[in-house]
Amino acid sequence: MSHHTAPGVRLPEEHVDAVSEALQSADATLATAMVQRLLAEHEYSAAADLMARWGDRFDGDAAYLKARRGVLGKLGELSAALTANHRLIGLRQVSPDAVAGLEGRIRELKGRGPRLQGPVRPVDPVSPQRIVHLVKESRPYLSNGFTSRSHYNFVAEKKAGLEPIVVTEPGFPRSVAKGPVRKEILLDGVGHYHLDLGDVDLRSLPLDRYLQLFADMAYERIAKIRPAAIHVSSGRRGYETALVALAIKDKTGLPVVYEVRSFFESNWTGEVRYEAQGEIYDERCRLELECMERADLVLTIGQSMKDEIVARGLPEDKIGIIPNGVDVERFTPRDRDCDLAARLGLGDVPTFGYVSNMDHYRESQETLVKAAAHLARAGRPEHCVLVGDGPRRKSLEQLAASLGVADRVHFTGRVDHDEITAYYSLIDVFVVPRTRERAATYVTPLKPFEAMAMGLPVVVSDLPALTEIAPAPERGWNFPADSARGLADVLRSVFDDDEERVRRAGAGLDWVRAERQWAHNGPRYREHLARVVARTEA
Repeated sequence: MSHHTAPGVRLPEEHVDAVSEALQSADATLATAMVQRLLAEHEYSAAADLMARWGDRFDGDAAYLKARRGVLGKLGELSAALTANHRLIGLRQVSPDAVAGLEGRIRELKGRGPRLQGPVRPVDPVSPQRIVHLVKESRPYLSNGFTSRSHYNFVAEKKAGLEPIVVTEPGFPRSVAKGPVRKEILLDGVGHYHLDLGDVDLRSLPLDRYLQLFADMAYERIAKIRPAAIHVSSGRRGYETALVALAIKDKTGLPVVYEVRSFFESNWTGEVRYEAQGEIYDERCRLELECMERADLVLTIGQSMKDEIVARGLPEDKIGIIPNGVDVERFTPRDRDCDLAARLGLGDVPTFGYVSNMDHYRESQETLVKAAAHLARAGRPEHCVLVGDGPRRKSLEQLAASLGVADRVHFTGRVDHDEITAYYSLIDVFVVPRTRERAATYVTPLKPFEAMAMGLPVVVSDLPALTEIAPAPERGWNFPADSARGLADVLRSVFDDDEERVRRAGAGLDWVRAERQWAHNGPRYREHLARVVARTEA
């Protein structure tokens, strides 16, 4: 049995008596303890409802206000949390300086983007092929999915006759580099400029002030580069780098191409039941759409993301697709690395597996571990290989042990990027088990393209972003997301049908070679840039 504290909010049974007592009490100590208990047990909505019933009864108590602020923060209600902070300032429990960061976040969310002072100063482009890429980070200082996509596309643009120039945000690469950094670097023929202020920690700056600094420094550099357009990719919160580019557009008249690589409005929390609600979520959605509307062209990485952007209200003809891809010269079919297999205790057993960091629940490696248990109970020989590392690894290992398959699930740990193809060779059937989470639903990952380029059969959960890469029966297999039993059933059919396994793997290999090489994106960018520049000149 459960009780309601408000429509849609269920209060756990064990809290009912305590809530009744707390509601009748005028004691701030008991009220604070009740809120803290709900906060500790992640019952934020129930705590918020309780606080709403009390109104401002305990707002003179510092401990209660701090607990209240904690709940509001967990619900993404920044403005209300700021109100609690201002009351704490009045009680001399918080200094005004400590509140500046929260105020900066709110100003950014409410659309207080950067502004460049003075009159409009049009930029005369050096050539219609010159394009500035405004990005949060880049190679060679950082290698991840974002910088990999960026760099492969920069090189593809150059080969297609464009002149890409990269400008990174202030603080990078000092934020990640262990040794000396350079303000300018030529990487594979592409110029990179780092907006460097020296050994200064910018992380303490309120977000709105940081974006103003970014805009001021980027404008100064872009005015010297004189491109025909500014291309900006999603930042850490999605829209914020676009805000900088749009401020420069207002100053210079340069068109802005906004490449939306993911949807970040729900990544403010790791708790899935709260991620698509609250002020942060609502304001991020609004601001993201506003940036797309103000941009001259929006690009995205797959049909699923394009469909979602159209559903949010953007005209379809304003959106282009620059898909993820693969370097087919590096990722090629190869035999199993027998020495590596022996070191990992695999030998020649048939395997299925995944290559991904273990830092976010969306990757759902748990589904593979549970599928291994289903296959083991059915007397199947297949083992599971999980390549990667991260904070979730320990819980995955514990899960494998609890299911009695610790000897059938092989964890490789972190792997150097230069050695990754050897680890792909250990996997006979590649599985992308992503769970039904917002980003996973729409955003196409890089790994299935790499697996296909290596000639591996690919099985994916039935999310739109994945099934557009590996549709069944054309070039892949699909299973219900989060269903370990469903995955085990599909794996049995894949391993038991050699002819079909070879056919679909071959179709995947042919497709990435014909349609999804990074080199294919150069002409795509060139076409989009020409379209934007021509419209600006008209």
